[in-house]
Amino acid sequence: MKRSYSRPRRRVSKSKPSISLAMLAGFAPTLAFAYDGFKLPGDQGGITEAAHRVTLRLTGYEWKNHIWSMNDLMKGLGPLVIGAIVHKGASRLGINRQLRKATMGFISI
Repeated sequence: MKRSYSRPRRRVSKSKPSISLAMLAGFAPTLAFAYDGFKLPGDQGGITEAAHRVTLRLTGYEWKNHIWSMNDLMKGLGPLVIGAIVHKGASRLGINRQLRKATMGFISI
């Protein structure tokens, strides 16, 4: 007669949402550029100028002059791509797992 052995069940935890510090650091230059546009005096500044600068850096399209610029696109997306690569590397090395354990699960690199 064969004995049936039950395998111990592994506990699978759901991943919690976390804030990636590398991605935030990559988005910081775009936010600083937008804030500088927001602070401009008179009709030059304000929320429309801040929105213009964010779209300029994230899409490369300047909707005031209807010009597309690869240089402006790279200024905005370059740091974001580098931040994504750093985040992926930290995940592969296990740094994010250890950092989530230490910070109750809401911060990662």
